[in-house]
Amino acid sequence: METFKKLYEKPNTDLWHGRIDGESPEYLRWHQVVDCVDLNEVSGSTNSVVLLGFCCDEGVRRNLGREGAKAAPDYLRKVLSNLPLHFSENIKLVDAGNINTNGYDLESAHEALAIAVQKIRAAGGFPLLIGGGHEITYGHFKGLYNSNRSVGVINLDAHLDMRPLMDDKQNSGTSFYQLNKDLFDVGKRLNYLAIGIQEISNTKGLLSYAESQGVEIIYGKELVPHHIDAIKTKIEQFAQQVDDLYFTIDMDVFAAAFAPGVSAVAYDGIIPDSNFYELLSFIYQQPNLISMDIAELNPRFDLDERTAKLAANLIFQFLQKF
Repeated sequence: METFKKLYEKPNTDLWHGRIDGESPEYLRWHQVVDCVDLNEVSGSTNSVVLLGFCCDEGVRRNLGREGAKAAPDYLRKVLSNLPLHFSENIKLVDAGNINTNGYDLESAHEALAIAVQKIRAAGGFPLLIGGGHEITYGHFKGLYNSNRSVGVINLDAHLDMRPLMDDKQNSGTSFYQLNKDLFDVGKRLNYLAIGIQEISNTKGLLSYAESQGVEIIYGKELVPHHIDAIKTKIEQFAQQVDDLYFTIDMDVFAAAFAPGVSAVAYDGIIPDSNFYELLSFIYQQPNLISMDIAELNPRFDLDERTAKLAANLIFQFLQKF
């Protein structure tokens, strides 16, 4: 708990401001309804979607990627702030602040993040985390883990993130390798569905290893109209075989024209068109979805806020489910 206290930062209310078109419900924007809450004092958060930033890209640095994602949580909040209010009045939007990193200490940041997720879940909230690098997955999963329940992970990503540790250190590309090993050590298996994977972004050895470990893979090239129904079936079957579902989105899954501001840009990524949003909505509708995050948004390389606006729309669409 001391680690959490050191790395936790209360929400900054100054980030939430924007246009005011009126005070009646049909004219409200997110900055007018968000509730900034200190996780040290949180109690009941039933029917709440709780935003939590993970201001860390140490895993990206260790992975020799482009640094800058640690600034994404507050950068994205500024875009979210001015969104029009369309979600149900029965849902409460909460900002719970950030988990920071102490220098190069990724491991402590993971520990603090897991505690923060546990706090949000214990209070009855739905954690919606904003990275940060995709090292967010390890700490996020640890916060969701319960030995009596199985957690399945759907990863929307160009990369499998299942590479072995380098010099016994975690990085942004090792989370699923670590989780697989941790679960194996306690007699469990990793339930992992990867969507959007690009062959050009993963070695043959890594793809073979993932398949040998039971990872289900849907390649980016499969995300075409005549495959949509089959992919939906695969998603539904995957969701039904686990107790809880955790959805993680790496922004580098998208084509560079739509998401230039990422740590590892993908010229051949997927296009966020109507087919994509049909699949996204289907994932959002899964009844056992208990948590999600968005990772690898990198403000340093964004153009005209394209990547931030795409990430904001992913969150906007999620809240429409309520």
